[in-house]
Amino acid sequence: MNFLDAAYQVLQQAQEPLHFTEIARRALAQQLIITEGRTPDATMGSRLYVDTKKEDSRFQRVGKGYFALAQRVQTDEISQRVNIINQRTHHQLGKFLHDMPADRFEALIGELLIAIGFEEDTVQVTRYHRDGGVDVRGVLNAGSITRINAAVQVKKWQKNVQAPDVQNLRGSLTTHEQGIIITTGDFSPGARSEANAIGKTPISLVNGNELLELLIEHDIGVNKEQHTVLSLDEEWWGELIAPTAVASVPEPIPNQPDPVSVTYPLIVRAMNSDTITAQLLNSQGHIVYSGKQYTSPSTAGKDASGWKSCNGWNYWRYQHPETKEWRAINDLRSK
Repeated sequence: MNFLDAAYQVLQQAQEPLHFTEIARRALAQQLIITEGRTPDATMGSRLYVDTKKEDSRFQRVGKGYFALAQRVQTDEISQRVNIINQRTHHQLGKFLHDMPADRFEALIGELLIAIGFEEDTVQVTRYHRDGGVDVRGVLNAGSITRINAAVQVKKWQKNVQAPDVQNLRGSLTTHEQGIIITTGDFSPGARSEANAIGKTPISLVNGNELLELLIEHDIGVNKEQHTVLSLDEEWWGELIAPTAVASVPEPIPNQPDPVSVTYPLIVRAMNSDTITAQLLNSQGHIVYSGKQYTSPSTAGKDASGWKSCNGWNYWRYQHPETKEWRAINDLRSK
């Protein structure tokens, strides 16, 4: 499992934001990641920081060094329909791979290798021989920096590929040749261990799910259609047409307790759900939720809760640095 997949599983289990050092510690403790590096926590932090810059990232930054799972609530009917269609297509694509003749499957892998970056005039699909030895050979041009000779074995299996299969491919490699096994099934733990055995030529492994994603990514046998869907920016309109109404009915300010010393930005969470988190930027109530910055905690609270009205100063909670109790951020409100 790679660092990002491990982080996703750890955060799913935690159901709260964690510092990247804690994410790395839990991932190592559960053996989700196995690394010989001396600073796995630094690697985890770097991978997460880079990934959060992507539009489709599964993670979001919620404080200095802290990460949480991205808020992705698909309540829109169109989004739900698109998701159902994509899942159906994904399932059907997998069925096609299992049903197609073995020789055509090997030819398909040849097309995929070219799409990935193998030099077209070097890709050679060997004569079909009922799953014995190397099926495809080619040269991968790695960014014009180096050329990698690769030998690919293709297995249209539902069962797991085992360690002896990895050993057999390694024995078929020529000098300076790298090995790849692509299967519609999966790999046993022994096969994965053998593929990365120290002192032996490493063998790259691609299982059925990874194969489907590669075919989709490179548009092989898949059509992608994009449609523009219009929706109103409720936050923008709310700020434009409602400021006087909001000003005429100010939120009550209860008696303030003694000032609390905290460091901003501060991780806060919703009163009705421990999994809904945001970043409080200052004592004026500027807050970041789901990647958007709000000038009012109440506006952020409405979007987070789905309620028609929300007193954000009571909705959002922070953890008191001394008592560790979760209290309303109204304690921190500047007078």
